[in-house]
Amino acid sequence: MKMNFVTDFFTKTIKRKLITVSILLLSIPLIVLGIISYQKSSSSLDEIGKTNLRNSVEQTLELIDALNDQVKNGSLPLEDAQERVKIAILGEKQADGTRPINDSIYLGENGYLFIADSKGTVVAHPSVEGNNSWDSEDIHGNKYAQEYIEKGLNGGGFTYYFYPLPQNEDAIEEKVTYSEAYPEWDWIVVSSTYLSDFNEPADEILTLNMIVIGVSLIIGILIIWLFTNQLTNPIRKVTDHMLHIGDGDLTLEQLHITANDETGKLANGINELQRKLKEIIQNISIASQSLSGHSEELTQSANEVQVGTDQIAKAMEEIAAGTESQAHHASSLSNTMGTYVESIDEANENGLKIYQSSNEVLKLTDDGSQLMSQSVKQMSNIDQLVQDSVSKVQQLATQSNEISKLVTVISDVAEQTNLLALNAAIEAARAGEQGKGFAVVADEVRKLAEQAANSVSEITEIVDNIQTDTSEVVHSLQSGYIEVEKGTKQITTTGETFEKINDAVKTVVTNAQTVRDNLTMIKSTSVEMNTSIEEIASISQESAASVEQTSASAQQTSSSMEEVASSSDELSKLAEELNALIRRFQT
Repeated sequence: MKMNFVTDFFTKTIKRKLITVSILLLSIPLIVLGIISYQKSSSSLDEIGKTNLRNSVEQTLELIDALNDQVKNGSLPLEDAQERVKIAILGEKQADGTRPINDSIYLGENGYLFIADSKGTVVAHPSVEGNNSWDSEDIHGNKYAQEYIEKGLNGGGFTYYFYPLPQNEDAIEEKVTYSEAYPEWDWIVVSSTYLSDFNEPADEILTLNMIVIGVSLIIGILIIWLFTNQLTNPIRKVTDHMLHIGDGDLTLEQLHITANDETGKLANGINELQRKLKEIIQNISIASQSLSGHSEELTQSANEVQVGTDQIAKAMEEIAAGTESQAHHASSLSNTMGTYVESIDEANENGLKIYQSSNEVLKLTDDGSQLMSQSVKQMSNIDQLVQDSVSKVQQLATQSNEISKLVTVISDVAEQTNLLALNAAIEAARAGEQGKGFAVVADEVRKLAEQAANSVSEITEIVDNIQTDTSEVVHSLQSGYIEVEKGTKQITTTGETFEKINDAVKTVVTNAQTVRDNLTMIKSTSVEMNTSIEEIASISQESAASVEQTSASAQQTSSSMEEVASSSDELSKLAEELNALIRRFQT
């Protein structure tokens, strides 16, 4: 699949091939040059860095040697001489036991000098002075302190190990040291730095190379793009133009390529080819169309003549046979026409009867329509009466409700009167003899109140019965009202149906009159036809002889037209084949 993609990519277009090859020719040398320059600069910087480390150690040893001479001649104590060396390569010792890194001795961003003895004790160091590093290991288990001490005692050498960065202890990078011993003081002078400090300028060179390569590629691709467009656009136009011509399209505008190179000459040649080919095709097309038209006209004319002669021959034969039998049937047709006239008379009489019956039906439908109109009016009156009855019964129900309310009030008054009479009797009994007369009156009042209460109960029962009956009457009247409305609608619909029937009957009467009139006309026409048929019989006998002679001539003409039609068909087929070939070209 991958191989097919590569093959398709490189065989697609000339433009793509040119762009791809040009970009490869431009980018590969730039990339190779960048890689080589980075490797060379990195290697050179490594050597420079190593030389710098060695020089710093040797300069320190020279300083130690000079101070040691002063110690030997007694002008400087050993401790002071050693402290001067420490201050010279690092700086004065701080209160916390650390020493600053001397900026005048540049060994990279994180590079510095330090001193250890042959047993691994750090004599001078920016941060771990006084510690013993003999057993110190890096992440790979290398005891780097023992290695740089051993190389220092053996005349000097470089040691590589991995160590955390000062500003980020989680980041571990490869470190390089150069160590050399000063036996008289039992010191191992060590200069150390990270390889990344050596390669930092190389990284800058790499970045610069990448920028240069990127800019060069962009400019190169732009130039390649413009050049390939200028080179391939005319070729593409020529290719597209030739594809259209190959498909038979000669209506294209001529190519406009102003280049003076091979593409311009190719375009001019194609334009000339298109022009001449268009002229040839147009001339052939005109001749072919003319030939096709004439052959079609000839074929059509021959076919029409042949068809006409065949039809004439057949018609003559049929006419001959018809004229022979026409005279035979003329007499029988005359007899038939007599019977036909009698049938027309009978149909005319039946049409008159239908017309009379239709008028009678029309009269009956008119009467029925009037009766239906009266029924509709009566149903409307009944509808109004039922509505009035419902309204009055509803008023009666309302009045019975009012009576029920008044009876309730009277019942309440009777109860209160009875209660007052009882209270009066109690008070009269308390008054003794003086209240006897009042007690008699109170007892009568109580009896009257009881009678009134009993009457009120009877009235209440009667009123309830009236309300119940009234509700039933209202319900019945409402149901009747609904049925009356349905009946009114049904009668109205029936009336409309009667009107439609009336209209239909009127149409029947009109049609019956029309039929009667037509039958009268047919009767008079039939008499005239009978006379004409007798005349046709004599003429048909005379026509039979002439028709036989004409039929023989038509048969001879038909055989000649068959030969002409066959030849014109062959010519038409050849013209169509030529037109089919010409139609492939659009001019």
